[in-house]
Amino acid sequence: MNDQRPAPGNANDLLRLLSRAERLEALPRTGWQICGVERPESIAAHVHGVMLVALWLADHHPEPTPDAERVMRIALVHDLSEAMLTDLPRPVKQLLGKEAVDRAEEQAADHILATLPSWRDAYREYREGKTLEARIVKVADRIQMLAKALEYRQQKRGDISRFFDDDETFDDRGVEPARAIFDALRTCYREGRWFDFHFD
Repeated sequence: MNDQRPAPGNANDLLRLLSRAERLEALPRTGWQICGVERPESIAAHVHGVMLVALWLADHHPEPTPDAERVMRIALVHDLSEAMLTDLPRPVKQLLGKEAVDRAEEQAADHILATLPSWRDAYREYREGKTLEARIVKVADRIQMLAKALEYRQQKRGDISRFFDDDETFDDRGVEPARAIFDALRTCYREGRWFDFHFD
């Protein structure tokens, strides 16, 4: 009988990955701090929100039907490089330049996902943003950010107006269900409302 157990090294690969990925739980989303939000969400919390939105978009997308498992894989790894680099806010990225930031993020992903080529491919797919699944995650990333901005405004935790002043933020990238969501987010922003904390 063949022994199908994985090689011992694979266990260490998983534990190493887990130790690196769990850093996202302690690292804040620094863009919120710049807006005056104290104790903002962690990168890990953001990733969870993006996965939730991305799966909803995948489930509600008309033909062609996206590969939901692929969407989840991409969403899970889309910010994994930040375990090494932290969440660099936009002013920092602009100062460093897109080429330098892209190179650093790619190198961080290479390091973290060295033993997981299929996960590395998912990260690359997200960066390139060409497939339907990658575009769904990119849109989900924006939707989660805007929803979080409205939540922070309701809590009076900072000035989030700049997130709604940039038309590029509302690019639906051809993901049909996202159009109505962006419209609803803009309406909530204009009308100064968001959902309360009760389950009413």
